[in-house]
Amino acid sequence: MIIGLLIRILTFPGVILDAFINKKSCEYLKIELFQVNYFSITGEELPVVHDIPKEYSKTFGIAILPFIIMSFISLILFYIGLNLIPDIEFIFVWLGISIAAHSFPNTKMGDLLWKNSIIEIKKGNYLALVGIPLVAIIYIARILHFFWLDIIYGVLLYYLVNVDPNV
Repeated sequence: MIIGLLIRILTFPGVILDAFINKKSCEYLKIELFQVNYFSITGEELPVVHDIPKEYSKTFGIAILPFIIMSFISLILFYIGLNLIPDIEFIFVWLGISIAAHSFPNTKMGDLLWKNSIIEIKKGNYLALVGIPLVAIIYIARILHFFWLDIIYGVLLYYLVNVDPNV
């Protein structure tokens, strides 16, 4: 518990950006926002409380967009640190890992995506089948959070950018 709190404090840029990106994703998808919590240090609070979308595409979007955007931002930060400003690479690595570590959707989003995927599949929308493996990934990621998967994901993204193409 204490270590988890310490990690959240050390990765506060990711906590703040997670709330911001979730908020912007809701605004982009035109999903009503009720609350935004930029400083969720304990991890118990949801970064964004929003309306439950009626359209499946919006549910899918709010589940996946923040993950994609935050992963992309992490990759850009790693690239900048490695290639453009290597003198302070460690700052960009810290920021990138902090952001990547908070990119995974929470289990509440997994629950919503599961419920809406099943409803849509029963209606004959077989494109919603794509949501089922995504839900599995969300739950597995949350279980592996205990083993620091979030931080490992950030480190893996860093090494993805750091790979020497001449090797």
